[in-house]
Amino acid sequence: MTTINPKNILIGLAALLAVILIFNIAVTINIDNNLKKSAEEQKEKSRLGKIELTVIKNSKCSDCFDVTPILSSIKKAKANITKETTLEFGTPQSREILSKYKIEKVPSIIVTGEISKVSIQGMDNKEDALALTKINPPYTNVSTGRIEGHVSLIKLVAPDCEQCSDLHSLLAQIKQGGVKLSAEAGVTTDSKEGKELIEKYKIGFVPTMIFSSDLKFYDIITKAWPQVGTKESDGSYVLRLPSPPFINLTDGKLRGLVTMTYLLDKSCPECFNASIYKRVLADPKGFAVTFDEEETLDISDAKAKGLVLKYNITQAPTVILSDEISAYPSQQSLKQFFSVEKDGSYVFRKVSVLGNYKDLISDKMINKAVPKTTSVNQG
Repeated sequence: MTTINPKNILIGLAALLAVILIFNIAVTINIDNNLKKSAEEQKEKSRLGKIELTVIKNSKCSDCFDVTPILSSIKKAKANITKETTLEFGTPQSREILSKYKIEKVPSIIVTGEISKVSIQGMDNKEDALALTKINPPYTNVSTGRIEGHVSLIKLVAPDCEQCSDLHSLLAQIKQGGVKLSAEAGVTTDSKEGKELIEKYKIGFVPTMIFSSDLKFYDIITKAWPQVGTKESDGSYVLRLPSPPFINLTDGKLRGLVTMTYLLDKSCPECFNASIYKRVLADPKGFAVTFDEEETLDISDAKAKGLVLKYNITQAPTVILSDEISAYPSQQSLKQFFSVEKDGSYVFRKVSVLGNYKDLISDKMINKAVPKTTSVNQG
């Protein structure tokens, strides 16, 4: 029978404990290293990226695209901006940067450094940098050095037409589209320049507007321009959609002064207020109709009875517009609500949509539930 030596057992246990201890130490060290590594990775992940900002601008263009709001937005981003530099367009350093990152328009902002650690919207990746490349005019063309987007305007007008449109509303819309006018001049049709413009561009009415070729740099305008005008062979943009009142240059007549005749029923105080017609039709943001004369008739009047019979009018209050309304481009939209008579007059027929009205056939007031918003829309 083999006898177990206690001393050997103790030695074996000691060796086993040593192995376990070494293993535990190794595991602990490994865990500690992993924790340190994870902490370092987390620290690195949360560390703000170090970036540098370079702004390149042309001081000769005071009204060029303003990068200030974008620059402010970048500075609010989670980043450690270590340096900010402003360079003048045309200097050797600015030319080198613009060439390196293939930037075509100035002003521009270039962000370099740890760009992978920052999130900046609206900028393009350019190798090791982020660059602002998509800007609206005016701006400086890097390759030519020319400032693009400065538009000159010629208003061609009749010399003595106080009632003609001033084109203010249309011009305001064009300016709201971002167009920068560097020069604006008025030219009359009886001047030498005016006559030359009429002949050159085959202009048929005034007032109208002629914009220089730099209008082409405004995409939002040029995409819509075919609806209102033409682009000429010399690059100029000519307004072809008349804005009444205007002078027809073929016959010299003033077009677009409309007479409006109201047909009311004084026996119907509950009927809707007919003033809504003028509010809608004269709205400069809508149909923009100019009224020369207004006449108010009660349906009991002899003249009103004649109009009721002539146009087969069956509801009141209504209005009749003279044939000059046909001079307005918006007259096509009006046909949704008006009938066009043989003499060119427009008679409002959708009376029932505006509220309580008088049925002239039954001689009764029709009670209508008026919607919260009642209007006649141009579109």
